[in-house]
This record gives sequence, C-alpha cells and structure tokens, in this order.
Amino acid sequence: MTTVTREHLEDEVLKSIQKKAESIMPKDAKVILFGSRARRDAKADSDWDILVLLNKDKIDEQDHDNYTYPLWELGWQINQMIHPIVYSMKDWQSKKGSPFYNNVEEEGVMLC
Repeated sequence: MTTVTREHLEDEVLKSIQKKAESIMPKDAKVILFGSRARRDAKADSDWDILVLLNKDKIDEQDHDNYTYPLWELGWQINQMIHPIVYSMKDWQSKKGSPFYNNVEEEGVMLC
C-alpha cells in the first residue's frame, strides 16, 4: 500500500492551480501564491491565496468572471479553498509600502 503524504497532496494542488492559471490567464499576467501556503506553514484546511496581476489600467467585472471564477471552480472540484484576488498592475503598484504588498513581495511564489 502506498501512503500519500500531505506534502505530496499540496504539491498536486499547486500543480492544478498553476495549470489552470496558465490555461486562462493572458500571457503577460502574473499569478502569485502568497500567505501560509507560500510560506509552507499552512494547516491542512488553510486556503490557497492567489494574487492575479493583469497588465491593464483597470479591472472590470469581466476580469473577475474570466479569472476569479475558474480558480474558485477548480477549488470546488479538488475540495480546496482557493482565494484569488485580481488587481491591475497599476492598482497593485499603488499598494506599494502597504503590509499586504510587502507580504506578497517578500513571501510570494510566482506561479506563472
């Protein structure tokens, strides 16, 4: 019998997120894992915090439909809570110096 470790399951979830992101995101988008999963100190039921940065001036409702919903749906399919946040590059740069920005810059893991 093979035992599947928690680390192996986390790696599989991460691969699923990365694959989904690569299939739906524009080529110039950045997708970053942040929070406890990026630090590798998450609990088994921790969510997957994902920052999506789009190379445009302003985010609209269609962007949320195109990029947020598919990641949520993936979470439902694999029984994981995926929490995507979408920003334009311009809006993200305006957050420079904030605790959230600093956390992502220091601990974030680029997925694509």
